[in-house]
Amino acid sequence: MKKGFILWKGTVLLLIMLTLVLSGCGGNINENSPSPNAESDASEKSSLESREITLYYPGSPQTDVSLVEQEMNIILKEKINATIKIHAVDWANWTQKINLMSSSNEPYDLVFTASWDNLSGNVAKGAFVDLLPLMEQYGQDIKGSMNPLFIKGNMMDGKLFALPTQKEFASRQGMFLNKELVDKHQIDLSSIKSLGDLEPILQKLKDNEPDVVPFWANRNWVSVLPYENLGSTKVPGALVKNGELKVVNQFEQADMKAFFELMYSWKQKGFFQKDPATNTDSTNYLKEGTVFATWSQLKPGADGEKNVGLDHKVVQVALEETPYTTTNDLNNSMLAISRTSKDPERAMMVMNLLHSDVKLLNLLVNGVEGKHYAKVAGKENIIKLPDGAKAGETGYSPGNNWMMGNQFLNYLWDHEDPTKWQKFDEFNKSATPTKALGFNFDSSKTKTEEAAVSSVYDSFLDGLATGVLDPAKSLPEFNEKMQKAGLNKIIAEKQKQLDEFLKNKQ
Repeated sequence: MKKGFILWKGTVLLLIMLTLVLSGCGGNINENSPSPNAESDASEKSSLESREITLYYPGSPQTDVSLVEQEMNIILKEKINATIKIHAVDWANWTQKINLMSSSNEPYDLVFTASWDNLSGNVAKGAFVDLLPLMEQYGQDIKGSMNPLFIKGNMMDGKLFALPTQKEFASRQGMFLNKELVDKHQIDLSSIKSLGDLEPILQKLKDNEPDVVPFWANRNWVSVLPYENLGSTKVPGALVKNGELKVVNQFEQADMKAFFELMYSWKQKGFFQKDPATNTDSTNYLKEGTVFATWSQLKPGADGEKNVGLDHKVVQVALEETPYTTTNDLNNSMLAISRTSKDPERAMMVMNLLHSDVKLLNLLVNGVEGKHYAKVAGKENIIKLPDGAKAGETGYSPGNNWMMGNQFLNYLWDHEDPTKWQKFDEFNKSATPTKALGFNFDSSKTKTEEAAVSSVYDSFLDGLATGVLDPAKSLPEFNEKMQKAGLNKIIAEKQKQLDEFLKNKQ
């Protein structure tokens, strides 16, 4: 079995090709255009039994989901004789829910996954089916609109276990700040270059805004440190971004220790929400405007997308000087088909439509026209809230537009930058490719150790990242327990596979 996978001849070629496809893929598919194989599709559809396809993704359950399902089903029944059942699972319960469904062999069809959501672990235990043969027969619209490098870049041992969302292919770590509070306290955003720069601002808010949580603490803030994860984010073994190509346990490094010490200090100063290690969902606080700083991975218009469901708007601030393109940026938002699916062929047909049918995709991510949004007069692809409606209170604002299908088919909201997709192009061009771009870790030889390390990781990280645990005592204990669980073996295997990948990479 191969240990690394060569995606392309040189990262420059990757950036050029991906930029070309992303800058041009938004206008190739018409909302009313038939499938390229319309006649054969109609014949095949007439012979299909009716099938319900389930879709699971992490997010807040929506009041009007049944209305959205009804409208999507009109399209799905007509095109592939199927219906859909949408299951949004609260973020706090997501991992446990999906693990339980997989381990109990519960039938389900489409499921969100990502490099940071234990993709490699789920592949190692056989949770997902290979999509390549399904896509060859039932996913022609995907093949016609997606750059082949997105597919090649996510193959493992010649198989494709999840399909990436068509969106940006770079990332920049940062945060959202409550815009009302930024304006009220005249906060100079240009002065914020690092987490440390926030401290006097957080203190000012704590002193003057008693109903506001200054800083929403959670494990995601760890990602602002300059490490490139190789494989599951729950299993240490990373590279310093564009540094030495040596795999290290990032939790033994000085900057990680300093980060945990800062979080411990801020917890003592009262900057965080109550019970931060377990109170992890900031959704309601954002809607109520009672939290100032929340973590986010950034891209052009990220705050605009976030503001769709918010009455109290946010503004984005980057904590990295430059965006990076890593392998994980090619697989940080994907859909997979469960091995327990009773009809993986029909599931692929649904996936194919999410990459080609404008109306179907926008129903899923934006809801029903006239109920959850209205089109701006004279602008077919620009939408707004219905008259009298408030953001986040229409009954359907799932915030899942970055998770599904071809994002370049999504309508833009009237408060978003109309040049958003052009800025995606500029963002992609400005990204720095990391030296390990294209490397995928094969965890099949270390899956036992990975399961044990992941368990230790989950038992410590929330406490350390939210200042509940004292890093002076708990950080050494965390590292020691991971080593006993087999972390050194995993790191050695990652280094071995990376070296082999680099040796063969042109």
